Amino acid sequence: MRRLMILVALSATLGGMAPAKHHPGPGVNLGFFYSSLSPYGEWIDCNLGYVWRPFHISYGWRPYLMGRWAWTSYGWYWISYEPFGWATFHYGRWHYDDYYGWIWIPDDTWGPAWVEWRYDDDYVGWAPLAPQAIFDVNIGVRFTNRWVAPHYYWNFVPYQRFTAERIVEYVQPIDRNPRIFGNTRGVVNIRTTDNRVVNSGVDVRVIERRGNIRVNTVEVVERSRGDGDHLLRDGGHERLEVYRPRLERGIRDNVLQPSEVRKAEKPIILDGERIQRSDRRESVRPGPTDRRESIVPPKRKDVRPQDELRREVTPPPAEQRYNRPQPKEDREAQRRDETRKIQRRNMEQSNREPSRTPERGLEHRSQDQHRENDRPAIERRDGRGRVQDRGHGESRTRDRRPR
Repeated sequence: MRRLMILVALSATLGGMAPAKHHPGPGVNLGFFYSSLSPYGEWIDCNLGYVWRPFHISYGWRPYLMGRWAWTSYGWYWISYEPFGWATFHYGRWHYDDYYGWIWIPDDTWGPAWVEWRYDDDYVGWAPLAPQAIFDVNIGVRFTNRWVAPHYYWNFVPYQRFTAERIVEYVQPIDRNPRIFGNTRGVVNIRTTDNRVVNSGVDVRVIERRGNIRVNTVEVVERSRGDGDHLLRDGGHERLEVYRPRLERGIRDNVLQPSEVRKAEKPIILDGERIQRSDRRESVRPGPTDRRESIVPPKRKDVRPQDELRREVTPPPAEQRYNRPQPKEDREAQRRDETRKIQRRNMEQSNREPSRTPERGLEHRSQDQHRENDRPAIERRDGRGRVQDRGHGESRTRDRRPR
């Protein structure tokens, strides 16, 4: 039934009709989300239904950043360190809006992590699935409009740090994402196995081989009560206690609503950040004209009290982010060229100037004597065997006969 509702809404949108609100379907009680997430954010009533927006997030925050990865029987499981992570990272979808920032669209299907992956020989990355990603128990995840997540959706880390407890310390700066993104290839590997959702993502053997690490399998124990996920260690054995509440059915969702709701000032347009997928895929690196839009998310147009923590961290100026220094190879080549020019200039100058090194025995001669000695002299002998030097208008007679 839920799948049928989604297909009907999609057909209405493509047919030019008014878009329907995004609800998981009739008979699902999402009131548990409404009450549990209210202390950590605000609910917005918009054209997509009730969406949730987190409070007190730092500059550069994005989903699936504060936590760690664990390999389980459900595939790659995201263990969140945030109090709202048990809901927002295991249900629903994430979307970045120009006006509201990051918003979460609830859903009733549980999963270990609703992310897509990218990887190459050096890095592995993940990004939250957008609302354009529809999950089907028979075929897995499919995209409705050839969606490609923008660069600022992604988190990239080296392979050897993929299972680190504080993985946020090894996530690459967001201004490096375009370069890494262009060298990686994407994969979405979410399917249903034995009536449970499994996110295999990047093969665990690839992580172990390229990261030169060993990945242990963590046992998962589900709990219907609690306040989040907890990883427990008993010697060499690890057990993950997962908080997975039971969503009651039989209550119409449109009857329930959050206790405090903010009326949306502007509609949320999912097509605003859509990047059409081409035959070249993501292998083409961004050009200089679209680099600004692809590196950082657009600036928010509103400033609200809940963003006080966001304003404490001042982003670097635009010229510092986009006019990055030259690579090391270019600086070395430029230094070598300058050294060659200086050497060539010195050689040309030395060839033009005569040598000024004094001859031995002439250090104490006067300047006039040096000039006179450098001039050519005319030498001739007379009949008496004497040598007469006539140079530059002056004559000197030297008697070479022995005395």
